[in-house]
Amino acid sequence: MSAQEIGTLVDLLDDPDAIVYGAVTSRFLEQGSGNIPYLEKVWAHSRDANIRERIETIIRQIHLQDTLQGMKQWIDGQQHNLLEGAYRIAKQQYPHLRLPPLQNAIDDILKDIWVATSDESLPILNKLNIFNHLFYRTHSYTGTVETSNPDYCFINRVLETKCGNSISLSLLYLHLAQQAGFPMHGVSLPDAFLLAYTTASGEVVCYINPFKNGLRAGKQEITAYLQQRGLACRPEYYAPCDNVTAILRLTEYLVYAYEQENNAPQADIYRAFLPLFRMENGE
Repeated sequence: MSAQEIGTLVDLLDDPDAIVYGAVTSRFLEQGSGNIPYLEKVWAHSRDANIRERIETIIRQIHLQDTLQGMKQWIDGQQHNLLEGAYRIAKQQYPHLRLPPLQNAIDDILKDIWVATSDESLPILNKLNIFNHLFYRTHSYTGTVETSNPDYCFINRVLETKCGNSISLSLLYLHLAQQAGFPMHGVSLPDAFLLAYTTASGEVVCYINPFKNGLRAGKQEITAYLQQRGLACRPEYYAPCDNVTAILRLTEYLVYAYEQENNAPQADIYRAFLPLFRMENGE
């Protein structure tokens, strides 16, 4: 878009005709985030409250569009790195967030895990004990008591505060385990999210609850959990899930957390992510 066209569109921002404003918004959305710096400059120099409000709205829409496109690319990709998926969720709330600083924080923990668990002769349970000691004691991660606070869903905030809820803390634990070469996967239960340590063939050795300091459980504990809630013991509740499903659960929890705060606009923003996951599943 030329500087002249941008200037013309900005001049039309105060047009009272909703059709004109809609056309201006659509044109900026077509061009994407490249024009955000210019819009921010106009916002900073404008004294017209209506124009400033409209610019803010357009910037938010552009940002959401870009974030949704980024998430779709992650879902449609092959790697499904959990840190990247969690980063794309957090970037909607923190537009200036960058991935490298998050990766650096992860690498600091990973170095300790790699060194301490590199002995191939160590039994699986010993490696898990070492992993838990490093995660919960050495690096001081813990579950937050503010379980419905949406801020604890964002990976950057989990790394900054060393606190997470039952989903976000599990995803960080899972990402570290996967990057360290542990055969670990998420387990998607109704109203709960656990991890499964598996054999090379995919058989579950044990279940892990990162929110409870890495507490281990067996199939019988999952059965008891389901029965207490009057739910059928369906096979998928015991089986490992993929990383896309794990990020879906994080997104669903964010919608729930914002609803608990009666923050409908934010809940709606993250609800807009959910169809992307259904498309991946062919629904």
